[in-house]
Amino acid sequence: MKGDFSRVSFDPRHHFSQVLLQQGRVTLDADPNEQGAILLHYLRTMARDLFGPYGAPADNAGFGLEFTDGEDGPSLRIGAGRCYVQGVLCECEGCDYSEQPHFLPAPAGDAADSGDPLRRWLASRNRDDRRFWIYLDVWERHVTALEMPHLREEALGGPDTCSRMQVVWQVRALELDRITAQLKALLAALTQRRDAAVEPRERARLQARMDAVSEAMERLGQQDYVQACAAPLPLFERDPLPRLAASLDPGERLDDPCVTSPDSAYRGAENHLYRVEIHRGSEDGGQATFKWARDNGSVAAAWLSASGTRLEVAGARGFSAGQWIELSDERDDLAGRPGLLFRIASVEADGLVVDGTPSWDPDAVRPRVRRWDQVSRGDVQLLDGTVPVVEGTASDPGWIALEDGIRVRFAPDGDYRSGDYWLIPARVASGGIHWPAGDDGEALLQPPRGISHHYAPLGFVGRAANGEGVDVLQACACLVYPLSTCGVLARRDQAAPQSPGVAGRSDAAASGIVTPVAAAATSAATGATPAATATGRSRRKRRADTPQK
Repeated sequence: MKGDFSRVSFDPRHHFSQVLLQQGRVTLDADPNEQGAILLHYLRTMARDLFGPYGAPADNAGFGLEFTDGEDGPSLRIGAGRCYVQGVLCECEGCDYSEQPHFLPAPAGDAADSGDPLRRWLASRNRDDRRFWIYLDVWERHVTALEMPHLREEALGGPDTCSRMQVVWQVRALELDRITAQLKALLAALTQRRDAAVEPRERARLQARMDAVSEAMERLGQQDYVQACAAPLPLFERDPLPRLAASLDPGERLDDPCVTSPDSAYRGAENHLYRVEIHRGSEDGGQATFKWARDNGSVAAAWLSASGTRLEVAGARGFSAGQWIELSDERDDLAGRPGLLFRIASVEADGLVVDGTPSWDPDAVRPRVRRWDQVSRGDVQLLDGTVPVVEGTASDPGWIALEDGIRVRFAPDGDYRSGDYWLIPARVASGGIHWPAGDDGEALLQPPRGISHHYAPLGFVGRAANGEGVDVLQACACLVYPLSTCGVLARRDQAAPQSPGVAGRSDAAASGIVTPVAAAATSAATGATPAATATGRSRRKRRADTPQK
């Protein structure tokens, strides 16, 4: 959410149900934004409680898998319809696996093992007996007129207005052999952490995760796909989440007449919403880094062209020499990867002259430049334009100074992902920042506000049982039936209608709220039968007690 916001005030711990406007009062952007967040939290929590971790309505189930033959060989078709993942509504108009609206799997290249594994396997003339697990990756992204120009009202003559939050879904594939190898690596890492843990509660928690991973590996090894639908999901669990604390440095003093009085804890001359965002994660085992901006990273402009060290942008307002800019486009956002950072040497009209020579990609999709405000100062030395993440220890909390007395620190052993972010509102009137503190007044460590990814299994695909062609070996459709039978089931002994776009569905689902596949998958993922299954049992009993006509 890199928008120009005063603050993001929604906190589910407050249990607010409504924002009430008062007459004659100033209205801030945070008030209607919080009202929308309250309603969305309510609806998604209710959908999660009713449908479980994932589920699709039986009369319009989406994301079913089906193979079709084409001139270039078989292709995997994704069925139209709806699906809920952790309460988030995902809608699909129907598409091919290789031509998704928010994900274009890379085609096979000249190098071995290049491109998307499933797309490469489908294009191969001599397909081996590999198996693939197909899953749904869901999250939200913030879009402005830079990403979607139609959001800008032309009648205003240029200024933008409101931005949007967009649900992004991507259907992806993982090879079963790779899943097994990753589960083995995860089990080894958990074993090491359990052996090093001191507290009994932590050891028990890690042991429970180890048992779940071991069970998932056993199911995959037996190729019991009905029971293994949710088996790979532990790969996506982040443990532990990175945590950050922000506070004010009471000891810092600056001899600068342009800075407000040192009597103020926060010495900035303006109110700001600071954004601290992970630039490079720790997935590859390298040094994690972060970047920060005093205006939530909202200062950005469309990147029009490049000539040598000069970048032509739609508007250079808000940019100045010495700042760092990030060059990225739509493909970077949807792939979850950071852009390239360059330092501004000078600003000339609507051109930015940078240190270095950025390469212009003619295939870039709506490229943009975004300003960040980190600088090398004192103990903070930048690494490729970003600040290295230094985790605290028991003896040294590892505070990292930003500016005007604001400082941050990271908890040890965090699993950092590019795009993780925290927000720190700073106010001149109070001379402070808005950050939760404990009873002792110390700043509390907080997990990132986002980006939150949610996952759901869709099925297993591979070579057909007869050895000819490819097929959906097992669908992992979790179908949810309405409590009312109107338009869905006319009689108890009548088979339920085939849901469009859902392959491998069992007619046994006619007597329950979810399919047997879904019940097994949900049980494997959560360790308990979902509430929907209990509802189905209740409905079956009610029908059994009702005389048939």
